[in-house]
Amino acid sequence: MTNCIFATPIRSSRFASVAFICGCPLFLFCVTYRQSSTERRALKTRASKRRSNRDAHITRFYNACCGRVLYEFEQGIGTRLHAIGRPSSSDGLPYEKRADDKGESTPIERAIRKLPSGWAWTRMRMVARVEAGKTPGKDAFVDEGIPYFKMYNLRNQAIDFAFHPQFIKPEIHYGQLDKSRIHPGDLIMNIVGPPLGKLAIVPNSFPEANTNQAAVVIHSYSPEAPIAWLFYYLSEMSEINNVSIRGSAGQVNISVNQSREMFVAIPPLAEQLRIVDALDKYLALVDGIERDLADLDGLLAQLKSKVLDLAVRGELVEHDPGDEPASELLSRIREEKLAMVGRGELKPKDVKNDTVIFTGSDGLRYEKPADGKAEAKCIEGEIPFEIPEGWSWCRLLTPVALDPKNDVDDETPASFLPMAAIEEGFRNQYHPEIRRWKEIKKGFTQFADGDVVFAKISPCFENGKYFIASCLESGAGAGSTELYVLRSSSKGLYRKYLFYFLASNYFMGDAKKTFMGSVGQQRIKKDYLERMMLPVPPLDEQHRIVKTIEAAFSLTNL
Repeated sequence: MTNCIFATPIRSSRFASVAFICGCPLFLFCVTYRQSSTERRALKTRASKRRSNRDAHITRFYNACCGRVLYEFEQGIGTRLHAIGRPSSSDGLPYEKRADDKGESTPIERAIRKLPSGWAWTRMRMVARVEAGKTPGKDAFVDEGIPYFKMYNLRNQAIDFAFHPQFIKPEIHYGQLDKSRIHPGDLIMNIVGPPLGKLAIVPNSFPEANTNQAAVVIHSYSPEAPIAWLFYYLSEMSEINNVSIRGSAGQVNISVNQSREMFVAIPPLAEQLRIVDALDKYLALVDGIERDLADLDGLLAQLKSKVLDLAVRGELVEHDPGDEPASELLSRIREEKLAMVGRGELKPKDVKNDTVIFTGSDGLRYEKPADGKAEAKCIEGEIPFEIPEGWSWCRLLTPVALDPKNDVDDETPASFLPMAAIEEGFRNQYHPEIRRWKEIKKGFTQFADGDVVFAKISPCFENGKYFIASCLESGAGAGSTELYVLRSSSKGLYRKYLFYFLASNYFMGDAKKTFMGSVGQQRIKKDYLERMMLPVPPLDEQHRIVKTIEAAFSLTNL
């Protein structure tokens, strides 16, 4: 019995006629056509006169475009074709029908898009054998044997068997798992997600392999048609998304039967080869560009790190002997902080541990409490590097206040910043919500315009969730408890210099060494900030440093 399922139009009756060349019951065909029943009968008559040349016509049909010849020619089982189309007498919807006119046309329930002239729709089972893998018992696994692919071996759309390789016994491979045997040129597709769309063509380096039930093995019936066409077609994801279903616990799955019944758009063989060749060529270029971009990103990150390193060491800009020494700036900051305590803007604890670092007559660095209530002690061993003349060392929290509080009326509208509202990459950008102060004053970290704010938890810290608060609603805000806030007086450090110091590898690199807590919830401890040594340039030089940093970053889009 000759079976045929009709669908999408073809423009040449020469291609449609091939469907009826083989009247032999051993053949099943798949074509696309738009002929009337009278035309079909005429085609059958012509076909009966040409059975002796059927193999040549099948090849012509295959190469021309109407479908894909399925090579299952053993023990009297002939070549089969299958197609989907729109009979001209129908309502314009796609139907499937037997070629011998027995039975009714069956409408295809889902929409299928119009294809270019010469292309055809078919189903995956008509162009390839699709089999699911299995998981054998524990005793099937051995140290050496047949490679057994698991879904973690499908990485970057290729087989990565160096990653946790597993092997099974040959007798299991050829016995229990015989249907899912994998050979070079087969296509593997995962059917359990998320994510779906993990595909890989098996290379020649794996003469034999097998896989588990989370994947299907797609073996093309045609030795001529490039398996890469199916790879690229499925990689586009439209058909995978069309047939996938949501399972429990967030899984997204495709059944084995759904894999077999997938719609596949088939171009003419010559066009398949041209498309695959073009995709191979241009995607290789894209891969090369992506590698170059990754290398460039790495170089730019190194450049950024180097610029900031030079900045905090006093090697980025020229020094002006006429600049006011940083020691005088720190003295003014000390006086201003005491005044802020007197006005109630800071707490006594915010100045209690302030110190002064100076160079003794012996050339060594010493540290003493700023209030002069204790003896100086030598800290030469804590000095990380030498700084230019006119610069000074101090502890990071000496010129700033850590996590200060705001004095704001309860009904005042203020900015609220959860961690997700802060952009990564040291972009100094954020997207606040507006709330009443009474709603956010407790249980959150407070900040105000001018404060330098940065994440203290990993990976937000390393990812650069930093900003200088500005244009806050009513000048005040609050946000995640995983933030540190540094407040400098109006007569203090240039805030942008402090911001870039916190972004430097000198500060960040040592901070990572002090992380405390479980992986994914690691934080910078407060005592790291208390111990951190801050190199302070003269105020005018701070402005020159920031200007040079931003000019360098703007040139490289950092």
